[in-house]
Amino acid sequence: MKHILGIIATIVVVLTLFATARGVARASATVRAQEPNRQHEKPPRIVSVSAKNFEFDPAVIHMKVDERVELDVTSQDRTHGIRISAFPDGAKTNTAPGLSFPNGEDCYKLKAGEMVAIGIVPTEPGTYTLTCCKTCGSGHKKMKGQIIVDR
Repeated sequence: MKHILGIIATIVVVLTLFATARGVARASATVRAQEPNRQHEKPPRIVSVSAKNFEFDPAVIHMKVDERVELDVTSQDRTHGIRISAFPDGAKTNTAPGLSFPNGEDCYKLKAGEMVAIGIVPTEPGTYTLTCCKTCGSGHKKMKGQIIVDR
């Protein structure tokens, strides 16, 4: 009798594990089905930017509305920073932002020799200012650039 009860208990455990595994697999498949299909999405356009001698190079970067762009910014000489305005130059008080930043940073610290990747998706045409946001020396206030977004 103990032998039969042991077999029945083993069968119940195996069936429970099997049912649990199927439930997890279904839940996983449901989550995958709800995620957007990113394999057909174009990779971002990479723009290399250097920060040095109190300037950004290139100083003007052109983008298109809805184009995914990644700025790979490297400081060449000392610690700098980069802040990109989400609002077009001259925007009125209630203007919606025209640049979207997937990683949500405001001021990126650029250590000498290190690269920082900044993702941007422009949603509105306009001219956007980028500035150094870490005091870097005598020319700090002159360290500016532009992003120009066209349709």
